[in-house]
Amino acid sequence: MESKNLTLVFAHFEKEHLGKDVFLVPYYLGKELSYEVTIVYKKTKTNNLFKNNNYKGVKLRSLINIFKLKKLQNISFFLSSLLYVIKNGKKIDLLMTFHFRFTSAILCILYKMINPNGKFYLKVDGGEDILDVKNNSSFIKNQIYNKLLKKCDYISVETHLSFKLWNENLNISEKIFLVENGFDEEELMKLSLNVIPFSEKENKIITVGRLGTSQKNTVMFLKAIEKISNFKNWKFYFIGTIEENFQKEIKLFYHKNPSLKNKVIFTGPILEKKILWEYYNKAKVFVLTSIWEGYAIVFSEAYRFNNYIISTDVGGAKETIEKNENFGKLVGQNNDEDLKSVLEQIINDNNYLIKYPDKDHSDNSWQICLKSLVDSIKNNKIGV
Repeated sequence: MESKNLTLVFAHFEKEHLGKDVFLVPYYLGKELSYEVTIVYKKTKTNNLFKNNNYKGVKLRSLINIFKLKKLQNISFFLSSLLYVIKNGKKIDLLMTFHFRFTSAILCILYKMINPNGKFYLKVDGGEDILDVKNNSSFIKNQIYNKLLKKCDYISVETHLSFKLWNENLNISEKIFLVENGFDEEELMKLSLNVIPFSEKENKIITVGRLGTSQKNTVMFLKAIEKISNFKNWKFYFIGTIEENFQKEIKLFYHKNPSLKNKVIFTGPILEKKILWEYYNKAKVFVLTSIWEGYAIVFSEAYRFNNYIISTDVGGAKETIEKNENFGKLVGQNNDEDLKSVLEQIINDNNYLIKYPDKDHSDNSWQICLKSLVDSIKNNKIGV
């Protein structure tokens, strides 16, 4: 019997996505459903390094740009992806894409014309702005969005707020699933990493992400650190790519605080999971100062490695802290004073973190997070 096929269409697929939901959701869906998985993406200078166009059994297929002009590459990929669906749509049993947007709607409508019996899965990143998107769209766009909602078989959102909004306002609750970002337990086992008990962790505080972007608001973290009077034996690690225009902020920070060069460390990007996860594993505290997030994958990693989580109130923060028996703290947006206060409490009070109960945090695996969606697809029905 020929295997069924799941295909993800995703424009900007890079090596960094191999450890994120972009790869892991179709990968684990394929495992749970026994489907072959293909990811179709736009070819770039940086993603043509994938060996043999295959990773963990997932076929990676780059599409040739129709237009050579850089400004037209997004349009080029969109047209190429439509041609791919026209050519291969009848062989695709489950077509998947990310984001509630116009291009997703066109992709869905075309696929359903080519393969009326095929299923379409839309993974929404964020989704709290669904009402704004619909209210601010033109009449024609809204008609197309409504067509997407009607023809789409499965829609997943990442946060409880999004789940509530979509259920209460769109009258398609049977299609909507809450799928929080999970953790890659298979990779953890493969790397033979043993999770360190909290009592044996080091006095390290980490953040992970694209440092210096307006979204990540890294400057808030630096301002908070600058106000701490005594670091004692604690160290801060900033892990991730650094925006070029943020380099001057770092230089200025060290110029004003030369004594902190060995206390505040920028590691650069760490793409190797074993090395990255060792930072989580050894750290006691994880910090995120983002202005917005869908459901940051870093929360799943911080939760898995027993970190005390300090975060602004963005997607996934509240849910993760509550799941972790409220072992964490939300701080105000752009409120470096608030963040500084929490950090100083941790540094100065040896008993602040002692209440932490060591427990197994493998309850956030992708298999568990995807279960309701997988069950629905297996039963060949929409909704649960």
